[in-house]
Amino acid sequence: MKLRAVQIALVIIVQFSLAVLTQNCTAPPAPSEVNKALAQDQDLWRAGASFFAADEYENYRNMLVQARKVYEKEELKVGYFRNYELVKKEFAVVIREGERIQSLIEIRKETLSGEILKEKTDLYSRYETLDNLSLEINQRGLSRKNLAQVDVMFKEAERLMKRAKYEEARAKLKAAGSLLNQAELILKKQLERYMDLQQIAYWRKLAQQAIEKSRETGETAILVSKLEKKLTLYKAGLRVQVYNIGLGFNGLSDKLHAGDDATPEGEYTVIRKVSPSSFGKALLINYPNEQDIRKFNEAKKRGYITASTRIGGLIEIHGGGKDGLTKGCIALDDREMEDLFRRIPVGTQVTIVGTTDPNNKIISMLKKENR
Repeated sequence: MKLRAVQIALVIIVQFSLAVLTQNCTAPPAPSEVNKALAQDQDLWRAGASFFAADEYENYRNMLVQARKVYEKEELKVGYFRNYELVKKEFAVVIREGERIQSLIEIRKETLSGEILKEKTDLYSRYETLDNLSLEINQRGLSRKNLAQVDVMFKEAERLMKRAKYEEARAKLKAAGSLLNQAELILKKQLERYMDLQQIAYWRKLAQQAIEKSRETGETAILVSKLEKKLTLYKAGLRVQVYNIGLGFNGLSDKLHAGDDATPEGEYTVIRKVSPSSFGKALLINYPNEQDIRKFNEAKKRGYITASTRIGGLIEIHGGGKDGLTKGCIALDDREMEDLFRRIPVGTQVTIVGTTDPNNKIISMLKKENR
């Protein structure tokens, strides 16, 4: 009987051991939350969590490390004795925090994108004003170069925005703003005379004197306003005709010497009618006059120009097209030049001023840009 009892006990022990071994071979699988959290961590990193939610993401990473420790501790147990319930809870908390951070990133991206877009819109408004202004005055120097670079930077900023590289886009816009400031200073320097009320008053006085002289003598007179790009023909003090004109790259400046591409200002006379000239019909004026010569000699004396610089000459009102760029002359379309040429005798007074209007469209553009 004792032997029989021992045998039964051994069978029970063996069966129990086999059951345990069988359970060890079929350990429960790792919770899906583990892999989900690890994938989420990669997604957050790619979304820029370290930048857009740096503190929150650092805390999230610490939570993930702690959850992995709980998981690894459970993995050390024999399969049958593993309990993944705590692991699931730990990783569920991590996943919820990750989802919150993902939403936070989207909000902050949208906010930052809106801020940068506003910066770009404001800068682009300035760019359009300065670009139109530089084109209006035929500016081809450093300001045009700066504006061309700004245009490229805007395009680069747009590409960076599409790739969510917001800080790089903002840096591009900052650089564009710096170039815009430089271009604005250059343009304002060139146009500062046109914002000087005393200078404008002087030009208005010259224009009024020319009209009054035409009225007193009954003769023909020409008044050129460079900023408005208008040539007005008077007869006996009355306006007869208005022509659109073109100037050179530096036409708004007052001519000082040969090669400066500026158009002279002051009181001149038509000394010869040229037909044909290199640009169709032309009216040659007496530049340089005595005032121009005094101004030139004074500039040379003060060292503003070199000793070898010449004063220049051969300034004309000619055809060839108002859209062409001159070297200091005043250009009209050929048909209008034909009409003007027919009306003008040698000896006609020609008065050239910058502007007579303190509220002209270009100055208004600068004032608007400054608001």
